[in-house]
Amino acid sequence: MVIYGIKSSHLRTEPLLGVACPSCSAPKAMQLSVFSRYAHAYWIPFFPFAKAAVAHCTHCQLTLDGKAMPEAAREQARDLKQQTRLPLWTWSGVGLVAAGLAWAAVAGTQNARANKAYLAAPRAGDIYTIHSTGDSTQYSLLKVVSAKGNTVEVVANEYEIDNSHPIDELNAPTKYGSKSFSLTQFELQIMQNKGQLTDVDRLAE
Repeated sequence: MVIYGIKSSHLRTEPLLGVACPSCSAPKAMQLSVFSRYAHAYWIPFFPFAKAAVAHCTHCQLTLDGKAMPEAAREQARDLKQQTRLPLWTWSGVGLVAAGLAWAAVAGTQNARANKAYLAAPRAGDIYTIHSTGDSTQYSLLKVVSAKGNTVEVVANEYEIDNSHPIDELNAPTKYGSKSFSLTQFELQIMQNKGQLTDVDRLAE
């Protein structure tokens, strides 16, 4: 269940000058407060979308907002809202999303470089993640048992799962077949270009 909604946060309070309370007529009891309204998810502020002003009488506790405020109070409210900056923490969610996307982009680039390096210089023990052809969502593994020149000898995992990162579940000696077969680096490159070979892991590193 996603918990989301809208919250308000107090930003500042200033005296409301030249405006008497419409209820008790106290001449200097009115104050003007500005609040930030922001959207949140799981109690994390995501982004602010409005500033609201409220007039409050400290004598009789009358509270007015919007058009209920006298015209002079509304003018001061507009000025005070313009002078009040939204706090950076109300953008926390947007910042976290941006940081996550940046991290994912960097990690993806590093993973792509590692895959390229591992395919160019294969070693025994390397594990290739293989995506079934067509519209299948199934993934399996190939394990390199030896590498010589531009050819690798691999054994296929006998299982497939609906997980694009199957290594944790499938990389067990008992789950690989006993018969090996050869693939050239050129064939591996073609498989990668077609999206059939999606990842290379070198567990010893």
